[in-house]
Amino acid sequence: MSEQCPQCGQRGGTLRARQAYEGDPPALEVAPPAAPPVTRIATSEPRWNPGTRAMALIVGCYLLVALVAVLCAEAAGMSGGAVLAGVPLPGLGFFVVLHLVRSRAPRPEVNAELVSYHKRVWTKRMQVWEHAWFCTGCRVAFWPAGALTAASPASDAVPAREFPFKVASLAELAYGQA
Repeated sequence: MSEQCPQCGQRGGTLRARQAYEGDPPALEVAPPAAPPVTRIATSEPRWNPGTRAMALIVGCYLLVALVAVLCAEAAGMSGGAVLAGVPLPGLGFFVVLHLVRSRAPRPEVNAELVSYHKRVWTKRMQVWEHAWFCTGCRVAFWPAGALTAASPASDAVPAREFPFKVASLAELAYGQA
């Protein structure tokens, strides 16, 4: 069974978008939607190797001990200039090391949500693409009445350059936003 093209009225030269795309020669105008950009869930592996992390902790501890030593020397009345010169460096070093030691890899739950969103959007677009028809005569795509939902009207002829945008907009209209 074939549908009638809304532009040229031809009935025999229309194919489903999948048949046209997988045919010989393939109709590249009706290529399927691109796969989601994120396909794996990242784990929260540290970006540093364990040796680097251990060295950062040792340096951080050294800076903390230096800060405590300078403060104790000031409390004992030894040298006031040492406190002013020594406090900013260990204090700054401590906060820098503390910041760098924390794991900065993406949190798995956030990445899993992103993966899930992209897969939902792609699935909806693939459903719309599966219902598209392609006219081999005038090289336009279209959706017949009732193709997406029972109440969906027939679409106009869609030129090749607008096909990906039409698939995306029809996916949102027919199946709602992800």
